[in-house]
Amino acid sequence: MLQITVQSEQLYLLPQKAVYWPARRTLILADLHWGKTGHFRKNGIAIPAGTQQADEAKLSSLVRSLNTERLIIAGDMFHSKENKEVEQFSHWRSTHNQLAIDLVLGNHDILPDASYTSYGITLHENTLDTGPFVFCHDELCDPRKFYMHGHIHPSITLSGRGRTSMRLACFCMDEEKLVLPSFGSFTGSHKVAPGEYRNIYVIADDEVIQWQ
Repeated sequence: MLQITVQSEQLYLLPQKAVYWPARRTLILADLHWGKTGHFRKNGIAIPAGTQQADEAKLSSLVRSLNTERLIIAGDMFHSKENKEVEQFSHWRSTHNQLAIDLVLGNHDILPDASYTSYGITLHENTLDTGPFVFCHDELCDPRKFYMHGHIHPSITLSGRGRTSMRLACFCMDEEKLVLPSFGSFTGSHKVAPGEYRNIYVIADDEVIQWQ
């Protein structure tokens, strides 16, 4: 994990594609897109099963190891309509029933409100203001304070000798915002350019490295 200070608050950027805010015992992430593989299979596209289960196990490990009391999801928790993978979330929730969960609705969060609230999730339509930070899914046109958002699934391409290159997920930060990588394993990514953000923190295996 990599420690940074934002708005006088200590934050940890985690290689599991999340942020930990120790002062509030809060885990912050975006773009899980749970149910996406089931959505593709339902529409006749062969996608291996088990992706969501691996993501759920990863999230469980973070919640337990960090003694997390609150989970903030900056949009796109589920990918689409109800399917078996969405329904399987109920088992994960039952093992973390003391965890407070806040979801800022994203463009893929199209389930009825009752589907979320039945899991004990508190919904926020556009933003969640926690004091030093605002959480949202998309960029804000007129930010009044520092904010964190998801949606774009940022990544950067690193080039080596010859034609060798690799694309890695990253956190991107400017004076007014921190862009979160997609937590979900089956989400794709959007390539950002060097210089597009003040700081870029690359996720390389089990480390987060300040690349810019």
